[in-house]
Amino acid sequence: MGLTREFKLTTTFIVALAISSIIVEAKPFPGFSHTLSVKLDARSNAPASGAPRVPVAPGGGAIFPITNYGAKSDGKSDSTMSFQKAWRDACHSNGPAKVLVPAGTFKTGEVIFTGPCTAAPITFEIQGTMLGTEDLSMYSQNQWITIEHVNNVIVTGPGTLDGLGASAWKHKDDSFGGGVKLPVSLVFFKSNNSVAQNFKTVNSKGFHIKVLESDNVIVQNVTIIAPGDSPNTDGVHISRSQNVTVADSKIGTGDDCVSIGAGNTNITVIRVECGPGHGLSVGSLGKWKDETDLRGVTITNCTLTNTKNGARIKSYRQSPSLSASGIVFDDIVMNGVFNPIIIDQNYASSHLKQGSNVKLSDIHFRNIRGVSLSKVAVTLNCSSAFPCQGVELVDINLSSTGAGTSDGVAVRSACQNVKPTFSGKMNPASCLA
Repeated sequence: MGLTREFKLTTTFIVALAISSIIVEAKPFPGFSHTLSVKLDARSNAPASGAPRVPVAPGGGAIFPITNYGAKSDGKSDSTMSFQKAWRDACHSNGPAKVLVPAGTFKTGEVIFTGPCTAAPITFEIQGTMLGTEDLSMYSQNQWITIEHVNNVIVTGPGTLDGLGASAWKHKDDSFGGGVKLPVSLVFFKSNNSVAQNFKTVNSKGFHIKVLESDNVIVQNVTIIAPGDSPNTDGVHISRSQNVTVADSKIGTGDDCVSIGAGNTNITVIRVECGPGHGLSVGSLGKWKDETDLRGVTITNCTLTNTKNGARIKSYRQSPSLSASGIVFDDIVMNGVFNPIIIDQNYASSHLKQGSNVKLSDIHFRNIRGVSLSKVAVTLNCSSAFPCQGVELVDINLSSTGAGTSDGVAVRSACQNVKPTFSGKMNPASCLA
C-alpha cells in the first residue's frame, strides 16, 4: 500500500513537471491574449530595412502527431484520414494545440481542416514532406490542404509541401471554360488572424497559396518554387480579403509571384524576391461578374529577376463595372524584366473587343529601377471606356540591354487613354513628350 501511494505521489510530481514544461514552452509572444493578433498597418512607412512587425508563433500546448493516428512516412501510403483525425482532436482540445507532421514523407489526398475550434491557437507544423496525390479525382474542391472557418491558425515549417504538379499541368484551365481547374496547395478560407511561415511549397498543381475571404493574415518567410513554364502556378493569390501581408519570401513560378484579385482591402507585399514568373500583379480584375471593388495595395522593397512582367495591373475586356484604387508600387528593382511597368486593361483573348469597365484611379509607381528586356519599359494601356485617373510616376530609372549601344535605341514609354504625371528622374521619358 505504501509503495502504491509513493508511486502515485511520484507520478503526480512527474505530470506536474511535464505540464510546467508545456506552459513554459507555450509562453506566448508579448500582447498575446486568447487570439493570435497579427494585424499590420499595410499603409505604414516603416523603413524598408526594418524587420516586419509580425509575431513569433507561440509553441507548446497539446501535440497531436499524425503518426499517432496511423500515418506512414513511406511516401506511398494514403495518410489522408490520419491528418483529418489529428486535426479533429486538436481542434476540439482546449488551449494551444499542435498538429505535427514529423520527419519523413507523407502522401495525402484532399485534407480539409475545418472549424470552429475550441483550441486556440492551432499550429500545423510540417517538419517533414507532404506529397499531394497525383489522382485529380481525389480533390473534390480543387484544393489540397484547406483551412476553413477557423481562426488563429499557424502553418509553419521547416518542412515542404510538394504538390507533384508536373503530372497535372497538361490538364490546365485555359481561363475561358476549357481544361480543368487544378487544386491549390494551401488555402485559407474565412480564416482570420492566421499565419503561414517558414516552410517551402514546390510544384503545386494550381496556385501554391490562396487567401480567400479572410482578415488579418500574414504569409512570411516562405519559399515557393515551380518551373518557369508551369501553368497557373501563382505563388500567393489573395481574393476578397483584408489586412493581408506577404513578406520576406522567395517566389519563382510559371505565373504571378503574387496576384491580388478583386474585393481586397489593405494588402501589403514587402521584401519579396520574384523570379521566374509573371511578376507582382494586381489582377486579373473583371474576370467574373460578381467581383467587388479593390482598395489599398502597397507593394514595396521587392526585387524581380528574369520575369515576364514587373509591376503590373491587369483587367479583362468586357468586365463588370468595378473600381480599383490606392495602388502603390514603390522601391522595386528590375533585373532583366520584359515589361517592368505595365497597366494592361485589355487583358483577354482577341475576340473580346470592348475595353475594360474597371475604373483605375490613384495609381503610383515610385522609385523603380533596373534593366528592361523590352524597348518599351513603361506601358500604360488603359481602357477607352474608363481611362485611368490619377496615375503618377516618380523617379523611374530603367535601362535596356540595347540602350547606349551602336543601334542608338533607348527605352521608351507608351500611353493610351491616360494622362499620367511625372516627376523626379525619368528614364524613359514621359510618354506625353
